[in-house]
Amino acid sequence: MPKGTSVGLVAVSAQYSVGAGTSLSAGDVIEMVKVPKGASLVYLAVSGGSGDALCAVGDGVDNDRYIAHGTMSSASSVVRTITLHASNVPYQYSTDDTIDIYVSTVSVGTTTGGFHLTAIFSMDPA
Repeated sequence: MPKGTSVGLVAVSAQYSVGAGTSLSAGDVIEMVKVPKGASLVYLAVSGGSGDALCAVGDGVDNDRYIAHGTMSSASSVVRTITLHASNVPYQYSTDDTIDIYVSTVSVGTTTGGFHLTAIFSMDPA
């Protein structure tokens, strides 16, 4: 987390690149951004790299808390806006955690590229 006061909105981004000569595999977990205790996610955007991969986005407690199996590819991105309504109250982290990408299915062509994730979370001023 960036240094500074722990109140208000904080934006963080992370980039993950698949190394040359390697490939993603079903079951891979990619830790993208750290989330501090007291944070509530209010915005999430994820984009994928070359080839196709079926992925979920969540955290250490719930692997599809934010996106349940979206297809990531170089031609598309998944944007998830967390809104305040009864069925989707923002989750407040009770301990430090990470937002992760969970890979469940990978096409044969997924050998390069990577993922970019941007998250904006609010901090409890208490």
